[in-house]
Amino acid sequence: MKIDRSIAQLAAKLDSWFEASIPMFASADRTTQGRAIVRGVAIVKELDQLKTDGLAALKSLMANYAPIPEGKRVASLLRAFEFGAKLKAALHDELLDTDSGNKIVLLMNDIAAALDATAQGRSALGELLGHSDPRVRASAGAYLLIKNLMSERVVPILRAIDEKSEGSSAEFTAHWALLDWELKQKAAIVDNTK
Repeated sequence: MKIDRSIAQLAAKLDSWFEASIPMFASADRTTQGRAIVRGVAIVKELDQLKTDGLAALKSLMANYAPIPEGKRVASLLRAFEFGAKLKAALHDELLDTDSGNKIVLLMNDIAAALDATAQGRSALGELLGHSDPRVRASAGAYLLIKNLMSERVVPILRAIDEKSEGSSAEFTAHWALLDWELKQKAAIVDNTK
């Protein structure tokens, strides 16, 4: 499901609707205004349905269907994490929808915890560091740095994303993950000198 693309398309549709509706709302024609409002509400309903579908898909990917082998469980969790990273970023970048993004972050926290409970642990996220999508690389790197895992590999990846300066959520994720990691490194140095 290319839900992130659908969100971007609907966001563009909403922007277009808004631009086209400005003159309608400025006019005194109530019929034209009513049609514009109905069209806007329909677009918002489509967006809400996409968000609902996206959250349902993410929860479905996370579902623990016993008795599947651990390798398949890890693969399913990685797919869920990848999907969550893309969906969270699309909602933020296209709609500035931080509330829905925060719900997805909570689900991604659950995915990380489920990975922690496997033999491979959270290190399984290392597989996503080579992903073609910077949103996925940034999220995987951030979740690895929280546990100070693979920092020698993760830090350069996150720095490269952070330095793009395009204002995307991938950069935001990379920036704050690096900042948190650097602060923890400095605190550890101070603790070791005491």
